Amino acid sequence: MKYLNFNLEAFEYHKEDNTERFRVRVSNSPAGEQNLGDAETVTLAANVRARLRPLERRRLNLAEMIELGEGLGAALFPPKVRSLLSSSKARLAEGEGLRIRLMLDTYALADLPWEYVYLADADTPADQKGAEGFLVLDRRLSLVRYQVLQQAIGKLDPVAGGALRLVALLSNPKNTAELNLDSEQQNIERALKQVPAIRPEFYPQATIDMLQEAMIPGAHIFHFSGHGKFEGEMGSTYGTQEGKGFLALTGDDGEEVAFSAQKLAVSLAGRGVRFAMLGACESSKVDQVNAWTGIASALTRAGIPAVVGMQFTILDENAIAFSKSFYLALAAGQTIDEAVTEGRVAIFMRSDNDERDWGVPVLYLRAEEGVIFPKAVEPPVSRVDTRPPPVHPPKPGVETEVGVDKRTLREAIVQFFDMGDLAVLCVDVQEALKADGIELAVNLDMVGGEGKRTKVLNLIDYLDRRGRLPYLVSAVRQARPEII
Repeated sequence: MKYLNFNLEAFEYHKEDNTERFRVRVSNSPAGEQNLGDAETVTLAANVRARLRPLERRRLNLAEMIELGEGLGAALFPPKVRSLLSSSKARLAEGEGLRIRLMLDTYALADLPWEYVYLADADTPADQKGAEGFLVLDRRLSLVRYQVLQQAIGKLDPVAGGALRLVALLSNPKNTAELNLDSEQQNIERALKQVPAIRPEFYPQATIDMLQEAMIPGAHIFHFSGHGKFEGEMGSTYGTQEGKGFLALTGDDGEEVAFSAQKLAVSLAGRGVRFAMLGACESSKVDQVNAWTGIASALTRAGIPAVVGMQFTILDENAIAFSKSFYLALAAGQTIDEAVTEGRVAIFMRSDNDERDWGVPVLYLRAEEGVIFPKAVEPPVSRVDTRPPPVHPPKPGVETEVGVDKRTLREAIVQFFDMGDLAVLCVDVQEALKADGIELAVNLDMVGGEGKRTKVLNLIDYLDRRGRLPYLVSAVRQARPEII
């Protein structure tokens, strides 16, 4: 998906008599922008701060999360901003999305969980408001934290062929709160088990030497699980620090070694890291959020285009669901925005309505493209090379002339294509057939069936019976060349 930017600035924050006010304006969008003088002054609803600790402790039900989200939405999207948002969404073409880039200039604003913003249609009855109003669950919208820096925006150069290297540091020093990092490693391994395009390497009880040695050959993804903290005071402006953020690495004697965010940034800079995942441990407290914010800021300033941090704790099963969908989407060449959204939706779909973990991940992004791992551009070849002539339907279990049996084909499509991708795949097959002078309608409604797996099976059988299965194989290989 191609994302168009919607730059949203929140600034001039001040608090007086427990009343929080700040100004908001749209500095760029597909539908226009607001001058500085047109910025709207907003007041943060009094109940927003009061609901943060219950949210962090999982004590809000869906209705209460919606109420919190409406308070956040009213502050971030006052009438003029909301109008520009609606107009920008209306201008989106097929295959386009809107990337809402939050530009926040104080920590008081940065620490608010904007990922729970709720924007319902004005005429929606109160008793009919559902989870669909949460902004970050809309696949055509992406909410990212954009740190304003006096440096060039990050570049996302294509990755060469071969597996993507993931370096995962796991650290639980002596005399620190006990973490189940064995389960953490198993969770990551389970999430990536079916993603051959990503090769994870784990470094338990990670030391400084381990970090340095692991990064010498470079890496595409950096993942940390363990403790983090912040010592000192935050600067008055977001992105500045009067103290330091630290990761707790492990010393040779097993004791804690405080490894500063600045040193981590130096370790990762220039090593090809395009994405960093800061996995907050299960025992993290709400006052540790700033620790991750400070580290994410340091990594962003070091030139890492994309960083994901966790603003609250997250259940193991939800972390697995997020990671699996996230890394699958990323390895398939989708944008970081789409990958985060797929991870959020995966959590939402498997949980009850009162679950809040889909809003825990926070994406920091300083890049225009959004594609962290672009697919390699293949040289053009003739249609004769990519679409072999029709063959007779193969017997069950026997490979077709294009080198893949039906069972392998079915499992690959089910795993790596969602329903939207399937619809596009049908269009590609039909167009390829037409280009060869074959008139055959191919669509999901025609093949029928309930659920993705059944539709895929019916699609394969439909084309197989007509001797046109190679066209589907060719289309799959063009869309996902690494899976079959």
